[in-house]
Amino acid sequence: MMYTSISTALEQLFQVTPPIDEFERVPLEQCLHRTLGEPISTTHPVPSFDRAAMDGYALRAQDTPGNLRLIGTVSAGDAVYVACGAGQAVRILTGAPIPQGADAVIEQERVLVQNGEVIVDRPISPSRNVSPRGSEFSANITVLRRGTRIGPVEIGLLAALGRDRVVVVRKPHILLITTGSELMLPGEPLGPSQIYDANRFLFTAWLQLAGAEVTVLPIVPDVTGQFIAVLRQALLHQPRFDLVISTGGVSVGDKDDVIHSLSKESQLLFWRLDMHPGKSIAAGVLDTVPILALSGNPGAAMTSWLMLGVPLLAHLQYGRARQEALTGRLCEGFPKKTRETRFLRSRVISTPTGNEFDLHLAQQSDLISSYAQADAFAIIPHDSDPIAPGTLINGLRVSGLGSTALTWDPFD
Repeated sequence: MMYTSISTALEQLFQVTPPIDEFERVPLEQCLHRTLGEPISTTHPVPSFDRAAMDGYALRAQDTPGNLRLIGTVSAGDAVYVACGAGQAVRILTGAPIPQGADAVIEQERVLVQNGEVIVDRPISPSRNVSPRGSEFSANITVLRRGTRIGPVEIGLLAALGRDRVVVVRKPHILLITTGSELMLPGEPLGPSQIYDANRFLFTAWLQLAGAEVTVLPIVPDVTGQFIAVLRQALLHQPRFDLVISTGGVSVGDKDDVIHSLSKESQLLFWRLDMHPGKSIAAGVLDTVPILALSGNPGAAMTSWLMLGVPLLAHLQYGRARQEALTGRLCEGFPKKTRETRFLRSRVISTPTGNEFDLHLAQQSDLISSYAQADAFAIIPHDSDPIAPGTLINGLRVSGLGSTALTWDPFD
């Protein structure tokens, strides 16, 4: 059986999930993990003046070596009233404006100061230790594009440009539904065949990290018709959800109510992808609201989320999720014949002869612990025979896997 490819599934999701066209202006302090809704350009060079890169003495390079008369001091923030002429030097501190006439700064530890003179025993070159006007940004250039995810560095840039308020994309409104009669909330006593609902907290955290506003419904049991009834009720009371994400109920079991409901009640986009783990995944549209239904197994749901959920949340906010293709050799090989494309959690080991994929991580679909330890997915193509140790294969680093930060790039 041929399953839908990840690329085709993403195209279908993007078609029914247009980027959010609502924006708001918020204080800089509230911008972390938000997404820029407008390009940010400079109105003047940054910095706007030549300044000292370190503590020392401003002078004319052509006067070195020599004994220079000390004529004053300039500190950061000072208005400069002193000019540096031939045979003169000015005491200058880091960040201070370069006096008129000076074209270099010599470090204070490289000179001798006595009897009102700065003694320089070597020639120095023009521009030494000078951060010139516009060295970071010239005037009238775009520094950050719409769709840029705002992290600490971007906040620093915005502050350096004098922005105290910024236009950002309205937070995505996401409805999260976890399903399964076996699920209990953490803190509650477990029955004989019950487990705690990890997906509810795992994906709430993911969505909030992606800048979303999340509404989480009570756990929906595996009762025929219950999922669609709960979903319709939620959409009736808050019809402005940009996306619904559910977990569980999308396999081939008798009680997989989510896929049965989506097949009957929604415009079903796809069901089951060429991906393992995470093959059991579906998407549909109900009353114009897109639905991404992930596996109930946390490990499988995580692979689906990284390959489809993160790109979809980025797309909603004018972004493209970062992915880095790489190649490497399998350390121990892979002994199984493969029907679907396998995304194996892997450590990447750099060696003098190239990368190696270390697969000594838990690969079961119900386990999530190895996602924190993995560097990348090692990819086994579908319809592959067992692969021998040392075979060169492809891999993929994706945004949010292991130590890779969740981020994306603007797409406009």
